[in-house]
Amino acid sequence: MNTRPRIPRPTVRTAAGLARLAWHQHRTAHRTVLALAVLAAAWALWEHHQLVTAVEHWATTCPNGLTDSPPVCDHTPGAVRTVMEQAHPPLRYLPVAVGALLGAPLFAQTLQDGTHRLAWTQSVSRRQWAVAKLCVTGGVTALAALLLTAPVTWWWYTIRHGRTATGPIGTAWRDSTPQSDWSYLPYTGPAGVAHLLLALTTGAALGLLLRRVLSAVALSAAVTLALQTGLEQLRPHLLTPTIERTSSVVFPNRTTNAWHLDQGYTHADGSLTETYNCPPGSWEAVQRCARSQHITGSYIRNLDPQQFLPLQWLDTAICLTVIALLATFCLVHVRRMKTR
Repeated sequence: MNTRPRIPRPTVRTAAGLARLAWHQHRTAHRTVLALAVLAAAWALWEHHQLVTAVEHWATTCPNGLTDSPPVCDHTPGAVRTVMEQAHPPLRYLPVAVGALLGAPLFAQTLQDGTHRLAWTQSVSRRQWAVAKLCVTGGVTALAALLLTAPVTWWWYTIRHGRTATGPIGTAWRDSTPQSDWSYLPYTGPAGVAHLLLALTTGAALGLLLRRVLSAVALSAAVTLALQTGLEQLRPHLLTPTIERTSSVVFPNRTTNAWHLDQGYTHADGSLTETYNCPPGSWEAVQRCARSQHITGSYIRNLDPQQFLPLQWLDTAICLTVIALLATFCLVHVRRMKTR
């Protein structure tokens, strides 16, 4: 005969109570995250204004591009450097901070303090308790991610659209901004939200497993960084690149807004090589040397601008799959844990 106590099915009132409890236990972290997200979004919107203003001024001052222009045209506008260079490192390590400081303590703090025993002896199951904590903190993280991702996506769209424009304004965008903005893929659109939720669930799963805050924080930071690095290495291989070839050793022109993966030389049999051993010299000497090594042309390998959004959705799908697996692990593991 089954003697286990029967847990009543969750009601709307029970779910609301669990949500309030989950918010209350981590209210300081939740409020801090939302406040920082609002401040970061306000700063990002201001930087977008600065970016557009700086490039428009560049278009007026440097109408012919970098040639035959005043000395000021030799320097990239400060707003462009802020958006494309200085903002990149904080965005890259933001998931690490979320995983370590928000995800890791989500379960580990409660388990370490022993306050989980009170919740587990109430008329709710462990799974309901875990679901409430994941949903509330996940909702806070998603909202904060949206606040930050929206203006960063605006940066990306403005720069990408500007580089395809014609006239002085298009020349200004192409001359003052880097040729590729694909490094911003995990910080824009749905991927920007998915990466932060992945970091959160990674930290939560490790906190539930380790049950100690400090060890969970350290390991969450390392694992989240490893996941981000792994996705960076995987991303160029998710879609088939385009290979452009020429019949000389002069490389083809790069496509605007494409992701330039690599370049090299083609052999007569169609194989590719990134280098060939020819000393510097006159154009005729280089051509003769190339022919002696069966070099018949050159190539560049790119992901086309039209592949940005499909790649972003693929990246998002991978993150969501891992999130689902980690959340499932949390719900299964919490039922098997011993109260201590």
